[in-house]
Amino acid sequence: MSKYGKEIEEPFARGGLVVLDVRDYDSRAVTSIAPDEARLLGLRLIKLADEAEGQEW
Repeated sequence: MSKYGKEIEEPFARGGLVVLDVRDYDSRAVTSIAPDEARLLGLRLIKLADEAEGQEW
């Protein structure tokens, strides 16, 4: 298990791209994105995490 959770593998750089590997029960999604896209995704995830913390269940 990575530090990101049971279903998300540690992202890594290969061939000038950022590779993401996410698993869900019986399926797997692997994608490669450009460094600028990875930065934008990271910023969006931070914003969503802040929003999620502000919500009540």
